[in-house]
Amino acid sequence: MTREAWPLIEQAQSIFLIAHVDPDGDTIGSTLALGYALRQMGKDCTLACSDPVPRILSFLPGIDEFSTPSIGQCDVVITVDASDPGRLGGAYEGVLTMGLPILNIDHHVTNTRFATVNLVRPKASATAEIVFDLLREWKVEINSLLATYLLTGIVTDTQSFSTSSTSPRTLEVASELARAGASLIEINEHYYKSKDPGTLRLWGRMLDCMRVDGRLVWSINTVRMREECQAGSDNGNGMVNLLVSVREAAAAILFKEYEGNRVEISIRSRPGVDISAIAVHFGGGGHPQAAGAVLNGNLETAIPRVLAKAREVLDYGC
Repeated sequence: MTREAWPLIEQAQSIFLIAHVDPDGDTIGSTLALGYALRQMGKDCTLACSDPVPRILSFLPGIDEFSTPSIGQCDVVITVDASDPGRLGGAYEGVLTMGLPILNIDHHVTNTRFATVNLVRPKASATAEIVFDLLREWKVEINSLLATYLLTGIVTDTQSFSTSSTSPRTLEVASELARAGASLIEINEHYYKSKDPGTLRLWGRMLDCMRVDGRLVWSINTVRMREECQAGSDNGNGMVNLLVSVREAAAAILFKEYEGNRVEISIRSRPGVDISAIAVHFGGGGHPQAAGAVLNGNLETAIPRVLAKAREVLDYGC
């Protein structure tokens, strides 16, 4: 399947790469790796994202390149780790109507195959795993910087190799990246073990708001909570992974409030519990154990709707 991508790349000189909204380590690491490799091949690359890159990823060289430029004149667009056009964000929601060739590189089982060429591998642990194979096929030498970008994508999307998507192939790729110079210790230290006081205050508030409803655990992350804790909008990332560790939990949901009457839901589940249908029902997507969506409205209307659907999925699997 990777060979289908090459004709688009070979003929292009100017390439526009888009990371998904609310960017995580996989979309940012994979986009940085692709941009670096394509430039080594003589291509002009622009890195774009509708949302700012979280500070937790500031250890990655090159994140300051991400902005929201207009697509303008380019030969091909590459969407990275985005399961559907809505994940490209408001700045790039019209990309499908521009008549440009689009390469969609992703690993989400809910991907809608919206592009000219869809390089989608749901069995991959991370989009970075797919990018690794692309670079190998393109005969790009993977140096320590490329290895760091790609291993960051894998480590963050597998929660340090703890999700059910972690396969023997994942560990083989990670081992090769480590041999190329990426430091698993440093990535874990920066991403999982480096939090500012505002983050910890916010996490405390979210834990205080936690509710256990049978096999479902949920909490909220409001604008006011972030203001009172002096925390940024990305400081609550990761809390849902802690919520699902509650002994009684089969699934956990975190409701994140934004200005402008918008609520983001992050959903996690235990192995064997598929919660992707919850996200898909509300226009989102993801994986069986990790999914999400964005709803229009406020917390008062979003919470009961989502909880009702979650109970239905947990009870009846639909």
